[in-house]
Amino acid sequence: MMMAQQDDRIHYYVSLCEQLYNPTSTQKQSQIQHELEVEFPTFADSNGTNTTTSTTNSSLSNNNSNIPGASSLTIQTPTETASALRILLEASPTPYVQIFCLARLKQLITSQFTLFDNVTKLQLRTFLLEYAFVHPDMLPFIVSQLGGVLTQLTRMGWVALEEYQTIGKDLDQFLQASLDHRILGLHLLSVIIQDINTPSPPRYSAMFRKAASGFRDTQLLDIFKMAFQTLEELLGRSIRFDKADQENRMRENTLRVLVNCLSYDFAGTSLDEAGEDIGTVQVPTSWRQVYEQDHFLTTFFQAYQEFEPPHTSKVMECLVLLASTRKALFTGDTERSAFVTRLMQGIQNIIIQSQGMGDTDNYNEFCRLLFRFRAIAPLSDLVKEQGYEEWITLVTDFTIKAFQSWKWSPNTASYLLGFWSRTVETMSYYQHLDDNIIKKLESITVELVRSYITTNVQSVATRVEEMLDDPLENEESLVDTLSMLGKIARCQYQDSSAILVSVFDPIAMEYQEWMSQAGMISMEAFKETLDVIEAKFAWLVYFAAVFIGNRPSFLNSDDNDDVDGKITTKVLQLMEVNQALQNQHGTTFLNPKLDSAFIYFFQQFRKSFIGEPSKSVYNSLTEAFGISDQINMLDVILRKIVTNLQFWGNNGHLIKQTLALFNELASGYSALKNIRKTETITYLLQNHMNSNNGFFGVLDNQENNSSNSNIHRHNRMLYYQILCKVLFAEEVTEVEFDTFMKSFEQRLDGLAQLDSIQAFHQIPVKIALEDIFRDLRGIMMAMQNKRNFALFLDWFYPDYMSIALRGMEAWAQDTNLANTLLKFMAEFVHNKNQRLNFDVSSPNGVLMFKDASQLVCIYGRHILEKTVTQDDQKYQEKFKGISTCFNILTRCLSGKYINFGVLWLYQDKSIDQAFRMMIQLMLAIPMDDLMTLPKVTKAYFQLLDEFSTEQLKMLPNLAAKPFLSMLESCEQGIQVPDAHIRTHACATLDHVFTLVAEETERCQGSSSARRHYRHYQQRPLSHQQADWMSPSSSLTSAAAMASSSFTHRRSSSSSATSSDPINIPNMNTAAHSNNNNNNSSITSPSLSSSSSTTTTSLLATSPTSTVTSSNSTSSSLSGYPHWCLEYIQNTPHSMVTLFITLYGLILFDDNNDQWQLSRPLYVLTLIQKDVSLFIRPIQSNLKFIFFFSQR
Repeated sequence: MMMAQQDDRIHYYVSLCEQLYNPTSTQKQSQIQHELEVEFPTFADSNGTNTTTSTTNSSLSNNNSNIPGASSLTIQTPTETASALRILLEASPTPYVQIFCLARLKQLITSQFTLFDNVTKLQLRTFLLEYAFVHPDMLPFIVSQLGGVLTQLTRMGWVALEEYQTIGKDLDQFLQASLDHRILGLHLLSVIIQDINTPSPPRYSAMFRKAASGFRDTQLLDIFKMAFQTLEELLGRSIRFDKADQENRMRENTLRVLVNCLSYDFAGTSLDEAGEDIGTVQVPTSWRQVYEQDHFLTTFFQAYQEFEPPHTSKVMECLVLLASTRKALFTGDTERSAFVTRLMQGIQNIIIQSQGMGDTDNYNEFCRLLFRFRAIAPLSDLVKEQGYEEWITLVTDFTIKAFQSWKWSPNTASYLLGFWSRTVETMSYYQHLDDNIIKKLESITVELVRSYITTNVQSVATRVEEMLDDPLENEESLVDTLSMLGKIARCQYQDSSAILVSVFDPIAMEYQEWMSQAGMISMEAFKETLDVIEAKFAWLVYFAAVFIGNRPSFLNSDDNDDVDGKITTKVLQLMEVNQALQNQHGTTFLNPKLDSAFIYFFQQFRKSFIGEPSKSVYNSLTEAFGISDQINMLDVILRKIVTNLQFWGNNGHLIKQTLALFNELASGYSALKNIRKTETITYLLQNHMNSNNGFFGVLDNQENNSSNSNIHRHNRMLYYQILCKVLFAEEVTEVEFDTFMKSFEQRLDGLAQLDSIQAFHQIPVKIALEDIFRDLRGIMMAMQNKRNFALFLDWFYPDYMSIALRGMEAWAQDTNLANTLLKFMAEFVHNKNQRLNFDVSSPNGVLMFKDASQLVCIYGRHILEKTVTQDDQKYQEKFKGISTCFNILTRCLSGKYINFGVLWLYQDKSIDQAFRMMIQLMLAIPMDDLMTLPKVTKAYFQLLDEFSTEQLKMLPNLAAKPFLSMLESCEQGIQVPDAHIRTHACATLDHVFTLVAEETERCQGSSSARRHYRHYQQRPLSHQQADWMSPSSSLTSAAAMASSSFTHRRSSSSSATSSDPINIPNMNTAAHSNNNNNNSSITSPSLSSSSSTTTTSLLATSPTSTVTSSNSTSSSLSGYPHWCLEYIQNTPHSMVTLFITLYGLILFDDNNDQWQLSRPLYVLTLIQKDVSLFIRPIQSNLKFIFFFSQR
């Protein structure tokens, strides 16, 4: 009977798995997925904490009671889940069951591995290997999934269990068995090599790095040798295949293993060593013997000749990685030269025979091979090789043909240009080349420039006619490629420039002729032809830009500068004609590609000549336009910027490019001074929001804003940041500043007249708030000194701050507006360059903190009630705003312009509410999200560092949960690779344990302190903790515990009322009350989400409490130990865990933070004088340090 029920249940789960991957609807799929997740729980929610499933299981059991065998499983532990998944896998090896069970196993291992005992861990690994051996015919994607589970097991258990360190040897039994098993073993090895080398989440980074480096040092070379031997056997036809597809599968998996071995992260930097930006593959020295074999490279070239696509592209990928090998790997120059010679010969044979060049993947990889080979092999070494001139001639012919065959493989030009640009760069500093070689290379560069320019200009008509991809639409990729052409052109600059001009002039004549016929043909035909001509001009302007932008500052000459001036004249003449067309026809014939090219040209001109003393560049410009110096040229550029802002208001990308140029011009000191003198800037400062068209209209017209606000969300902030940079380039009087801010004042005055929150609940008001405060943030970002910020502060504060607060109250649920207001406040309280250093008698610092606290609390109340179910929306909808709140509080705490002692002394509720909300927001972020979202992680640890520096000591009390949560997050923080995060996490621990050490020493010091300490220890626990233990029922458990955890230690001579911040007794008062009035009690405050002033303070107790001491502000001052000391003493395991983690990181982790890590370690040692409590766990099993630290 039991067996029958189990069979029915298995059939039911098999059916669910099939429906999961073949759903009839999305809703049905979600329902089935939820049911399977409940039936096979991982016991981890989004927080990574244990969850119960009994209630859900019960409901599902009731729903499925009519289905035979559908009764819910009663799984209670992760081990039982693993066993159930194993049973299901063994009972039904269908692909749907396999993919579900393996995916669920991987989730279970990741979240609960440390809870498994060693027997379970070994059994699970053994089961997976045996399962794979029994099922050699698994589908490829199932094998990849199983390999991923094995890899995760290996990474998690590498340090803990020796058996996990033999994965390569364990798979040898596959390689020694049948051909199907051998293919399966190769496939599993390829997956393991790839996955064990992938970047890891911060929580497991130390553990996974240890596994990756151990696997590299002990097994990777043997696996590579085995795969290379298999490749030789395939080429030697020594393997007898039983089935038709076995040979192809063997080739595929062998090449995968080889590629993954060669692209392994040998240096442990988590970078893709196959990427074009790395340059070299850091192969360990232990691999030298393999690389120096005579037949090593020859074998790969032979495989390329004998194999068929797609295997040939994998062979070529291996060759690309081999060509990137570091020079120091080889024993000496002789071995290195032999390696280079074999590569050159192989490349030459492929070019001559054109073998495999009909396949796009082969073609692309071969171009990569040239690029990577030239990046590693110095020109000085290449020219010494026999037959170099013949070889370089073949490469030249191949390159020109590749340029001309742009339709065949359009993405290879960057690799070929990279090859030649590196060659030219070497020529410029290597002075011992033969004259014939130099002349040969110089003539080659001219031909390459000619071919590339003419080919791309001629391709415009074909691209338009056949609607092919246009490189002009992807400027970022385009300029990266063309910048290499500019380096090539600089080799023979006079000849290369002459080629550019020779192509430019005929098109310019065609352009003028066509302009003269504008009224004789239809508008549509005129525009089509005009677009083609202007696209050609866009290419030529980009070419001109990279020519000028690659001007070498150390090899410049007047002749070359004069050539640059002539090229610039051509571009300005073209721009003048184009501007006349715009003035005549408005936006009808606007061409964004051409205007983008103009902007890029001016960026390159600025880089090469603005701020430089060159005069030759202005010779031709003076003759044509009267531009004789930088100021005149800057005015021309600024006029183009203003024109773009006027005509391109609906093109956010082009406006962004234009503002980027404007920002670059305003970044240099001398250029900024010169810009301030131009007439164009004077006009712009006076009319920055008064026009009715283009970008200015978007700023000024609220009806326009409703449709264009999102387009220019960041553009307008940058726009005002730049304008204020220019405005403050000279001394600005208060009258001048008020005149500049007049347009903002008018709009803010209108908002100030709204007399209720309901009045703010209007879409036009929301749009106006978002735009105005984003603009004001841009203005503040440009203020770098106290005087300039004082002008803004006097204008804005406090009259307009209430608008921001009421706007947040009305629109806190709107993500965009809330983030805008929060970021405005973060900039407002930022004391960069000491711009907020107020006079001693000024209350501004305290007032600003009160407003910042109010804004954070308003937002916090709304965001804590908000639930976001979609993981990809969590950051944008919730955590982004929370991280900005952290930044606000961090800047307030670190600014050193706020007297927090005054706030504590006079019991101001703003500091009470700010820290209450801070704790609630911290607890609202699950640990996994906290450690995987970089911006949230950075903001969180910065705040912890600043908070623990001073305010933690002043804090009256804090519950155990938030305090231990802080320590737990710091334990995770010190293990992440980011040095910035580690520094703040270490500093936080240092501050906490320094406080504990000071309190311990104080309590062991004077006799009065010892008496207080003994009296404190003898109090009943209920009285020690009564003032922070009781949670509030109005909030979630986590937030309630955090919120109700604080108790007040301050006191006053008057009793509390419901309308004022309530005083509560400190430790001394509590003890006194406990001894002298046993009937009295201290009531824990209940929290409310309301913002009313009658809300009980977070650091306050009930109104029935009275105060007997008038001068006690903290436990330290009253003689009682700090609450932090009590928590540390009650949780000694936390100190041991942190000590082991820090000790292990210092000894075994490869990092540059030894000093930062040693600071909290030193204080921990001081606190626990009996170091043996720390040392014994380490001595007992030293190699388990990382394992225990992760637990």
